[in-house]
Amino acid sequence: MMKKRIVALLLAGLMTTAALASCRVQNSGTPNGTEPSQTTPQNQQTTKPEDTYKPPVETWEDIDTTVYVVLDNAKLRPEANTFGTALETLPLEAALHCTKQSASWYYVEYNGKQGYVQKTSVTETDIFGTDMVEVDGGSKVMYVVGTDTLNIRLYPSDNNGFSERIDSYKRNDEVTVLATNGTWARVQYSEDKTYYVSCAFLSDTQEEDANDDSKYAHLFTDVEGEPTMYVDNVSQVKVRKAPNTSSDEKLALEKGESVTVLKAGVVDGKEWKYVVVEVPPQKEGDGPSYVRGYISADCLSYTNGEMGLDDLLALYPMFEKTEAITMYIVLESAITIRSTPVFPAEGEDNSLSHPYSTAESIKAIKILAIGEVDGTTWRIVEFTKKNGENEQVIIGFIANGVMSVLTSDPNGKVTLTPDDVLVKYPDQFEKLETPVTVTTKGVANCYGAPETTKDPLKQLAADTQVTLIAKEKGNYVTWAFVQDSEGAYYFVNYSLLNIAQ
Repeated sequence: MMKKRIVALLLAGLMTTAALASCRVQNSGTPNGTEPSQTTPQNQQTTKPEDTYKPPVETWEDIDTTVYVVLDNAKLRPEANTFGTALETLPLEAALHCTKQSASWYYVEYNGKQGYVQKTSVTETDIFGTDMVEVDGGSKVMYVVGTDTLNIRLYPSDNNGFSERIDSYKRNDEVTVLATNGTWARVQYSEDKTYYVSCAFLSDTQEEDANDDSKYAHLFTDVEGEPTMYVDNVSQVKVRKAPNTSSDEKLALEKGESVTVLKAGVVDGKEWKYVVVEVPPQKEGDGPSYVRGYISADCLSYTNGEMGLDDLLALYPMFEKTEAITMYIVLESAITIRSTPVFPAEGEDNSLSHPYSTAESIKAIKILAIGEVDGTTWRIVEFTKKNGENEQVIIGFIANGVMSVLTSDPNGKVTLTPDDVLVKYPDQFEKLETPVTVTTKGVANCYGAPETTKDPLKQLAADTQVTLIAKEKGNYVTWAFVQDSEGAYYFVNYSLLNIAQ
C-alpha cells in the first residue's frame, strides 16, 4: 500500500508540474497573462524562402600563349577566385605560360606551379622589350632634347592601362641608356630600378639652352626714346626669356596691352623687341613689379588707337598731313580702322575698330593724312567710338578701298567726290583749275546728285561760305559742285552762288 501511495503522489506531482509549464508557455510575452489574438500551432514550422542565387560558372577555353605580370602583388591562386591563401606572389614582368582562359582568369604555369591569375594583373602584350638591343658597352649617357619634360614609364608603352608614368626628365637631363629598340629605350633610373622612355627625345649631345639670351646680346641695340608699343595682330603674345620660340614664357599679354621697348634686334631673319612690362601689385600695400623679356616685333604696334597724329607722322614719314575732312560711312556699310598701314596675314588681326553705319547711328570719320605704303594708298583717320556714355577717340589707318563706302553726306547717303563727278558726268561737268571760295545768295538746297527729284540732303543759310570745285560746262549753267566748311560735297544751284564775273 505504501508503494502505491508513493507512486500516486509522484504522478500527481508530475501532472501539476506539466500544468504549470503549460500556463507559463501560454502567458509568455503577453502582459498580465493576456493571450495573443492569434496563436501559431505548435506543430507548424517556419521555413526561409529558397535561395536561388548561383555563382556564375566560368566558361573556359584552351589557349597557348604567354602573359606578363604588370601589377605589383599579383597572386597565383589555387582556384579562380580571390578567397583563400595564394600559392605565390608573382614578380613584376614575370612571363607566365597560359593554357586556359575564362572571361576573368588565366590558368597558367609558373615556377613549376599551376594556378589561376586575374586578367587585370597581366597583359598579353610583350611590353618589357624582348626586342631590346643592349647599347655598346652595356650603357651610354644621352640627353633629353626637343621637349621640356620626358615621361619615364614602367614599360615601353604609353598605354596608361598598364604603363604608368613613374617620373619625368627635364630638357638636357642626363639619361643612362641600357638598351633600345629604336622606339623605346631602357634606362637606369636608380641603382636597382630600370624604366623606359621614348627614343625620339634622346640625343648624344645636349641641346643649346633656349633660355640663354647672352649669345644674342651683340644682335640687339638700344631703341631711342624707349617708346611704348602695344600688343597687336594677335589676341595674346608671350614675353619670353630669349628671342626664340623655344625659350620659356615669362609673361602673357593680351591684345592692346602696352610694353616699353628697350632694345631691338634681328635673330635668324626675324625681328624681336626686348621690352619691359609693368605688372600691377597683386595686393594692397605692394608696389608694381617689372618683367623684362623678348616679344616678336610682328606682334607689336606703335598705336592702340590713342597715339596722336604727330606721333604717327613721325613713325610713318611717308604720310603727309592734309586739311581735315569729315566723311561719313554709307548707310548699312562697315569699315576697318587698323593700327598699322598693312593688311594682316591670315590668322592675325590689327583692327582697332569696325564702325558700322545705320540710320540710327551714322559714323563720322575725319581724314587727317594720306600716304602710300607698299603700293597701297592709306589714310590716317580719327574716329570717336561710343560705349554707352563713354567716348574713346581712336586714331588709325584705313586703306584706299574704304573710300568707296565713305560719303560727304552727314545722313549717310552716297555722294560723289570731285573725281567721281568727272568720271560719272564727263560731258556735263568740268573741274576748276583753282577752287574758288564763294557765298550763297540766299537759302540753298544741297543735293547728292545734280537733280531735284529727291529730297535735299541739307540746306545752307544765306551768306554761307562754300568752295566751288566744279560746274556744268557751257554758257547755261544749272548746277555747281561745292564743298562746305565741314569738308562735305554737294550739288547746289549755280545761280544761288555769289560768283564774281
